[in-house]
Amino acid sequence: MAKINIYKIRGNFTILFPFILIFISEVMMHLNPPLAPVLKVCAVIYMLIYAFFGNTFHTAFIFFLVFFIPIFFYGIIHSFNLSAGISEGVRYLFPVSILMYSFAIRTRFRLLICAFIIFVLINDFWQIINYINWIRGEIQWFYLKDLYGNPKYNMSSGILRATGIVAFFGLFGFMNLIAFFITRKYYNGKKKKLLLAIFIISLFLSFSYKSIGTFLVLLFIQHKNKLRFFQVIGSLFVVLFLIMPKLLKSMGESVVFRVEQYITKGDSARAESYRVMFDDLADFNLFGRGIGSFGGPSSVTYNSPVYPDTNFNWYYTIDLKTTDTFFPHLFVEVGFIGGLLYLLIILSPIFFRWPKDKFEIVVVIYVSLFLDALFSYSLNNIAFLALSLSFLYPLFYFNGDNISSNLMLESTKQNKKQD
Repeated sequence: MAKINIYKIRGNFTILFPFILIFISEVMMHLNPPLAPVLKVCAVIYMLIYAFFGNTFHTAFIFFLVFFIPIFFYGIIHSFNLSAGISEGVRYLFPVSILMYSFAIRTRFRLLICAFIIFVLINDFWQIINYINWIRGEIQWFYLKDLYGNPKYNMSSGILRATGIVAFFGLFGFMNLIAFFITRKYYNGKKKKLLLAIFIISLFLSFSYKSIGTFLVLLFIQHKNKLRFFQVIGSLFVVLFLIMPKLLKSMGESVVFRVEQYITKGDSARAESYRVMFDDLADFNLFGRGIGSFGGPSSVTYNSPVYPDTNFNWYYTIDLKTTDTFFPHLFVEVGFIGGLLYLLIILSPIFFRWPKDKFEIVVVIYVSLFLDALFSYSLNNIAFLALSLSFLYPLFYFNGDNISSNLMLESTKQNKKQD
C-alpha cells in the first residue's frame, strides 16, 4: 500500500512539476532575477517534451500552429536584432507549450483543480503575513525599488495591494477570479461558501481593477435575472459607501484616472501602443516588423528602432520594461495575419463541441485573459497562462461529478481510476 501511495505522489508531482517551476520563477524575479527566466524556459522545455511523448495533439491547434510557424521564423529573422528576436520568440512559445501540455494531461482535471485551489488559498492566507509586515513597517522581499534604489510597493486607496507569494497584485487578483468561478461550478464541499467569500475578498484586496471589472462583467453574463443583479450590486455599493466612504471614493478616483489615462485622454504608453498598432494595421502590415521589435522586454533591452520611427511617447513611464499591452505587441511584431493565426492557436480549444455547462468556464477563462491583456502582458505571461489555459483540455475530458470537500483524497481516488 505504501508503494502505491509513493507511486501516486510521484506521478502527481511529475504532472505538477512545470507549474512548480513557473511559480518559483515568479518568486525568483524578486530574489534572484537572472534565475527566473531560466526556470521559465526549463518549464517550457519540460512541457513540450512531455507533450511530444504523449504523441497525441488537438487537430485544430496543430492546424493553426502549422500555418503560424513560417511567420514565426520569418519574424525572428526579420527582426532588427537577432538576439532580440530569439529572446522574445521564446515568449511566443508560452501559450503553445501550455496548451500542448494541457492536452497531454487532459485526464487530470481533479488533480489540477485541487492543486490550484490549495495554491490560491496558500497565497490568500499568506497575504495576512504581508499585511502584518507592512503595518510593522518592515521591508518585504517583494518590494520594488525606485530610480534612487529606495524600496517601494504598490498601494491603492491607502492599502497595500494583495500579492500573496506570487508577488504581483495582478496575478493575485486574476487567480482568485478564476478560483471563484471554478469553485462555484465544480466544488460542492461543506466550506463552499467560505471558499467563495475568501476568493472574493482576496480579489478585491488585490485592487486589480481589471480583474474586479472582469469579475462583475462575468457575474452579469452568468446571472439570469439581470435586474436582480443590479439591485444586489447597487445595494453593496450603498453599504460600502456608508461603512467605508473614503475607501470607495478613492477606488472610484482610481478607476476614473485609469479610464482617462488609457482611453479618453490616452496620455500613457499603453494608449500610445494602440496608436502604433492601428497605424500599422492601416498600412496593411500583414507580417509585422519582426519579433522583439515592439512592446516586449526585448524591444526595450535592445533599443528597438520602432519607437523612434513611430514617434512613440512613453510619457512619464520611462522606466517601463514593456508597453504593458499584449495586442499591440502581437500585431506590430507579426502583423495582421501572424497575429490572427496566433490568437486562433490560443483559442483552438473552443473548436471542440463543448457542453453548455462546461463552456461557461471556457468563457470565464478567455474573457478574463483577453480583457486583462487589453492593458497588460497577461497573454504572454506564463504564470497567467498556467492558471487558466492549462485547465481547458482537462475540463473538456472531465466526466466525473463535482469535487467534494476532501480535495486531496478526491484527487487521489480519481487518479487511481485513470491509471
